[in-house]
Amino acid sequence: MVEPVFEERATQKGRAATTAARLSAAAATGYLVVGLGARLATPAADRVDLLASPEPVVGPAMAIVGATLLGRVPGHRVLQLMTLIGCFACVYAGSVGLAVHGFTSGDDPALVFRIAAWLTLWTWVPSFVTFATLLPLVFPDGRLPSRRWRPVAITAVVVIGTMSVLTAFTDVQPEGDQPANPVAIAVPDAFLDGAQTLLDPLVPALALLGLVSLVLRFRRADPQGRRQIAWVGYALALAVLAAFVAPAPINVVVTLAVPLAIGVAVVRYRLFGIDVVVNRTLVGTALLACSALVYVAVVGWLGGLAGSRDSLVGFVGAVAVAAVFHPLYVRIQRAVDRLLHGSRGDPYRVLGRVIEALRIAGSARQALTRACTAIAAELKLPAVSLRIDRPDAAPVVESVGEEELAVHAFPLRWHDGVVGTLRVGHRAGTDGLDPLDESLLADVAAQLAAVGFALRLATDLERSRDRLVTAREEERRRIRRDLHDGLGPQLAAAVMALDVADRALGQEPGRAVPLVATARDQLQVAVADVRRIVHGLRPPALDDLGLLGALQAGGPGLLAGSNGAPDIRIEGSGNLAGLPAAVEVAAFRITQESLTNAVRHAGAGHIAVHLAGDPDAVRIAVVDDGRGCSEKAVAGLGLQSMCDRAAELGGACRVSAEPGGGTRVAAVLPRGGHP
Repeated sequence: MVEPVFEERATQKGRAATTAARLSAAAATGYLVVGLGARLATPAADRVDLLASPEPVVGPAMAIVGATLLGRVPGHRVLQLMTLIGCFACVYAGSVGLAVHGFTSGDDPALVFRIAAWLTLWTWVPSFVTFATLLPLVFPDGRLPSRRWRPVAITAVVVIGTMSVLTAFTDVQPEGDQPANPVAIAVPDAFLDGAQTLLDPLVPALALLGLVSLVLRFRRADPQGRRQIAWVGYALALAVLAAFVAPAPINVVVTLAVPLAIGVAVVRYRLFGIDVVVNRTLVGTALLACSALVYVAVVGWLGGLAGSRDSLVGFVGAVAVAAVFHPLYVRIQRAVDRLLHGSRGDPYRVLGRVIEALRIAGSARQALTRACTAIAAELKLPAVSLRIDRPDAAPVVESVGEEELAVHAFPLRWHDGVVGTLRVGHRAGTDGLDPLDESLLADVAAQLAAVGFALRLATDLERSRDRLVTAREEERRRIRRDLHDGLGPQLAAAVMALDVADRALGQEPGRAVPLVATARDQLQVAVADVRRIVHGLRPPALDDLGLLGALQAGGPGLLAGSNGAPDIRIEGSGNLAGLPAAVEVAAFRITQESLTNAVRHAGAGHIAVHLAGDPDAVRIAVVDDGRGCSEKAVAGLGLQSMCDRAAELGGACRVSAEPGGGTRVAAVLPRGGHP
């Protein structure tokens, strides 16, 4: 019960402070208007040049902007300082106009003009010195860069207070024909000279330290903070420097850059987090301008036709404005939302742009880059990053903007797994993503998951092709070794034995008989080697019995002579005849390897093999009741070989655990032999 009470009191104090700031800004601006009116009533020869100081323009701009934004961010110290600086600048400028008018109109000016003259003596201090020393220290978040800067801030506050008191209650700064301070306190000249000697160099030193703190803050800030500091920070630094070294017209123009830079930072980079205020302000301003234009156009046209502008013409103009008001509001709101938030309100447009970017891309990698660019452009996001995870390979990362800003993650889900992550950064000046953004980005991530999966498939295919090329070269090396080291010497030995037997026939016929027998044995061994090599390339049973017959002839014979031999059933359906040689060999080897694994490693008691000859592919299913396989188990050479054989033909091979125990091997081999 205690915490809500304190929160309510804090809210009430914040509202009261905001109301006070707005009333002060309104009063100070009104006072400035009165002073400008008094200036216009002053003879031209006696008027004060408005460009002699920046207060007449900078004052109302900073007072109104600061007081308005305080309603959005109550208690923000930078906005409070802006309002304070603007109010005192307005009071100073208005007092100058009133004082000059009063003292040039007669010899005995009224009390109000004397008070205005007194205000001109000291109100420039809390305006200019605060602007030059204190504002850079706390910009843009209202806090000091660190605790080490507290002495600087305290010194600046003390200097502002001291200078305000001295200029308000002493004659420390009489200028030209300005009347003496009516409330001056008698102070020794030595004290005033010492104070002025101390304060004159202290103010520029504090201003320089303020600029140094701004530079340090800029270097340490994140990219979003740098964007917020850049515009206003540069303008503020130039204005402070120009106030000390530039002549009057130049320093006025440079100081005007500060409120302009604040406007740019507010609209473009959402300084002070006033996204809603900017949205409503732009919509209201544009709607008011368009409504006024419609009213003037209708009234002017009808008035020209009727020759007069009576009440009926005004009524018709009001009706015309009412008729176009809602359509204008809808279109203007949509345009402003698109300016600030991109196409967030039109999800079909965003999805269409992303899909179009994916369609025109030349590769999966280029599709990711184009998708990042499209998302960032359509949603006005500062950073978009796509990461595709690839097994046994480095991830693929494509990004737009500064990647460290992308802190919001959306998984790319495909089937039962996650193939990657979409990361985005929230818009400047906001604390996170809007629910509309999150919903839309989740839909976009679903579209990008297909691209991520395609990239992973391309990587797997490339790796499989590399392994297949390596395996093919190893197979060629093995055949070459068998022919060169095995079959070649055997044939050479047989030839030599026959040569010796041929020479022995004429002189010693008895020696020829064992030599011929030796040659015959060597040739028989060579024939067996040839058969072994040929069987390794393509099993002869495939040509004799076909795919299903070859498997049925060899499969049930596995460990048939041992105790506990498994029960193997091999069945087929569909058209399994006339298969391409590559498909037939791959199906035979995959099935044979599956049976071998089930018998040797899984300890299966029952193994069921089914081959289906579909019109477009051969489907293989090998199911056993063995120990099964773990999803985290590392695939061995046999399993990898099965997957590679299927991938080479454009198919797929998957090994999974059965729900009730055991293992299932499922392979699909296109009949064409290519994807």
